[in-house]
Amino acid sequence: MKKFYIPLLLLFLIINGCFVSKEYPVEYDYNFLGDFDSYKSFDFFMTETYMPEAPQKLVKSTIKSHLELLGYEYNPDNPSFYVSYFFIEDSLKYKGYEQPKMESFIRYRSDTEKEKEKYQKKKFQIDQGTLVINFTESNDYSMIWQGYTTDLYSENIFDDPRKIRVAVLSILNNYSHVPNRKNN
Repeated sequence: MKKFYIPLLLLFLIINGCFVSKEYPVEYDYNFLGDFDSYKSFDFFMTETYMPEAPQKLVKSTIKSHLELLGYEYNPDNPSFYVSYFFIEDSLKYKGYEQPKMESFIRYRSDTEKEKEKYQKKKFQIDQGTLVINFTESNDYSMIWQGYTTDLYSENIFDDPRKIRVAVLSILNNYSHVPNRKNN
């Protein structure tokens, strides 16, 4: 009986290992004063990107599916916010912010506390191959949220659709706010 379980266990581990994929390291920033509960719909606002066409379509469809899964509506006629994404080929120095975890900040801080919060600047050295996803408010075009993962050239993600999806989802998993649907 023991001989039967060992090969079965090994087969299970091998099959399970095929579906496990690592997440990429992600940094993100968000607007302390963003009215996240008012954002219910989105559209894409495209900027020039250095991605080939097939990966670009996959990035867009992965973002769209993820946001719809969270409860946002794709609405090109009247979006609450715009989504843009781009790929930076070169290395660069980047200024971000050290911030509290987004979801706990949004849920548990009062509006007064949010207004008093200070942005703590943080400098990053970004390696070659950075995928950036931005959410921009449609009314005043202010940045709501921005996430990015870097050093993607070492993985050569554009040759593998699974790696593209993992990179996009690694970023989007850091935006976990679910829209408030009470007023619909």
